[in-house]
Amino acid sequence: MSCTQRHEPNLALHIEDLTVAYEGRPVLWDIDVNIPPGVMAAIIGPNGAGKSTLIKTVLGLVRPTAGHICVYGYTPRQAVRRIAYVPQRSSVDWDFPTTVLDVVMMGLYGQLGWLRWPGRKERQRAMEALESVGMEALAQRQINQLSGGQQQRVFLARAMVQDADVLFLDEPMAGVDATTEKAVVALLQELRDAGKTIIVVHHDLQTVRDYFDWLVILNVRVIAQGRVRDIYSGANLRRAYGGRIALLDPESGEEEPDAVPREVGG
Repeated sequence: MSCTQRHEPNLALHIEDLTVAYEGRPVLWDIDVNIPPGVMAAIIGPNGAGKSTLIKTVLGLVRPTAGHICVYGYTPRQAVRRIAYVPQRSSVDWDFPTTVLDVVMMGLYGQLGWLRWPGRKERQRAMEALESVGMEALAQRQINQLSGGQQQRVFLARAMVQDADVLFLDEPMAGVDATTEKAVVALLQELRDAGKTIIVVHHDLQTVRDYFDWLVILNVRVIAQGRVRDIYSGANLRRAYGGRIALLDPESGEEEPDAVPREVGG
């Protein structure tokens, strides 16, 4: 049954009965995910939980074994212009000879089509996006000459220039300095407040409550999903990660009594 027949237009992302397997081994197993519009959602879970695979399957980069994916009631292919993607920085070939401005304008190619070249209007939109991330002064710099934090800002600008309704970001805060992380989070929250839906693969459990308002806890299966204040708990995290997880009490800033400090990877 197609997404239009399922009539889920009120959900930014609707996933039903999704299974993804590599060489016969399930990476995602029979998962259901519902994310409403206008939220900043985190997808968290241990290494190998299927977080990046989930996003890549939504984007059509990975083929599912079974299940349905709908973006505002349409298949991802039908909704392609409503979706933007910021990949993991480590997955990008930063030696490709291109400028910062050209990278951002690549975000407009889907709107232009193959037979049109970016013109003055597109350059202006790209420069405005670079200005919003504080990178306009480096528009003509080669992308491989930037720091990791600067590269992440450029890819965020490329996503922003698409003016998509749903932005998917795969660990955008990984490997960036604290100043860049705060700037990226502030920009994403501004986009959410403007009505965009932000879906982020995230690895730092200690910042979930500060950054996000919606949460999907994943470990091959969906452990829990919903508003952060409702499902971000030691019990749910232990179900996902195993063992005992260190959490900070949001009121006192102190660790919960039964918590044991432990570094948790993404």
